[in-house]
Amino acid sequence: MYIEEYLDVFISGLTNGSVYALMAVGLTLVYGVSRAFNFAYGSFYSLGGYFAWVLMVYLGLSGGYLMVLLMAVPFLIGFGYVTEKVIVAPLRKRSDWEVKVMMITLGLALFLDNGYQVLFGPRMKSLPPIMTGAVELGPIYIANQDIMIFVLAISGILAFRWLLNNTRIGMAVRAVAQNPIGAKIVGIPKNRIFAATFGISTVMVGLGGILLAQKYFISPMGGWDILVKSWVITAFGGMGSIRGGLLAAFILGMLEAYVGYVFGMTWVLFALFGVLLATLAIRPQGLMGKWG
Repeated sequence: MYIEEYLDVFISGLTNGSVYALMAVGLTLVYGVSRAFNFAYGSFYSLGGYFAWVLMVYLGLSGGYLMVLLMAVPFLIGFGYVTEKVIVAPLRKRSDWEVKVMMITLGLALFLDNGYQVLFGPRMKSLPPIMTGAVELGPIYIANQDIMIFVLAISGILAFRWLLNNTRIGMAVRAVAQNPIGAKIVGIPKNRIFAATFGISTVMVGLGGILLAQKYFISPMGGWDILVKSWVITAFGGMGSIRGGLLAAFILGMLEAYVGYVFGMTWVLFALFGVLLATLAIRPQGLMGKWG
């Protein structure tokens, strides 16, 4: 009996960890390219959830999650791109612009969260499961919903990896992240790359919001919990390290599942920060980060 319960918790941790990995990679991407932290990242998570809720529940759009995801990708890319151009890009010409970006994205987060409350009300929203039923493996039942969430999250990560390694914009992103001055010298439009990475990261966290909204509720202030977890994963894996972020996401996803099961959900953030502090005390650059 206990083995079955712990396997169920393992599956839950693996599912959540895959979505956390998708979202943490987006936050790591923005930091790795621009060296600035986006405090509105959690609000973009809520944006994805509310976008899907409007289409599926409020408007009753036919086509299911496939249609929602096809519509969400260009919407989220456009939202992130325009946000960077209008709000973040003008600050880059000023001194200490990284700190100013943190402050203005914090203001954007508060603006968006209050906007969600005005438009959708304080009550929590939920999305229907992407798939019902379960797969039976002996004494273990794995919900088809968890399988699809895992598959879609991993597909998003693989698509991102393909984008970085096999497209011109992906190679430009890597060049700017490795050497911004050298990238500018060889003619790479650094400002466009900054905006593009902002748009890509918005897609990744927004899709995470759509996937997790099936298991959890959407609320106006729900993005702050995701922001904290994404920051912990990014710091734990190593600031700017995508591989480190992936590894940290699955480790902390498992830790969250087992701590929540054994001690209760109120202890989850305590455990996450405890692991983060212990890791940074031993290895300040994170699991796979480098000194810079």
